[in-house]
Amino acid sequence: MYDHVIDKNIFPTFVCSCIPQIDMMEVLEEVYQTQLDYKTENLSNEGGYHSPKFVGTRFLKLRNVVEEFCNDILQQKDLGLNVQTIEYWCNINKSYNYNVMHSHGRADLIGIYYVQVPPGSGNFVVMRNDGSQYCDLYENRADMLEYITEPEVGRLYVYPGYLWHYVTGNNSEQDRISVSFNILT
Repeated sequence: MYDHVIDKNIFPTFVCSCIPQIDMMEVLEEVYQTQLDYKTENLSNEGGYHSPKFVGTRFLKLRNVVEEFCNDILQQKDLGLNVQTIEYWCNINKSYNYNVMHSHGRADLIGIYYVQVPPGSGNFVVMRNDGSQYCDLYENRADMLEYITEPEVGRLYVYPGYLWHYVTGNNSEQDRISVSFNILT
């Protein structure tokens, strides 16, 4: 028998999302123009196209929405911070392309805006990175070890930057297109 139980969740994290009020076709055209203008970089992508990072030169309407939304998140969570710098790039994952597990280093927040998401083109998966995957505590609760986002076209997702994540393979015949962000405070 026992009494005086205290049960608290510690170290909570979050995902926030919104639908930016921008012209998605304009962003789509800019992604394909970027692919013509710049060679691909090989970072977390396995196949597909990964543009270089930009700061204030492309995708400006989307970038401005990301800044406003992230500042609102920081304020609502009472973190006492403001966005200082945003780096961003575009990704085009063709059939069978994917992104390996990675994190974004010094980024305080990360964002991903989905421009084109054909059915079966993969999910965004966030992994716990606190060592819990190395013990048996959650072996019957996969939802406690990873969070799977089935991307929605036109939606911007924002996560804490320290979270490890990957993107599953594109099993469609069409391009999965996104614009990703590193947000530094």
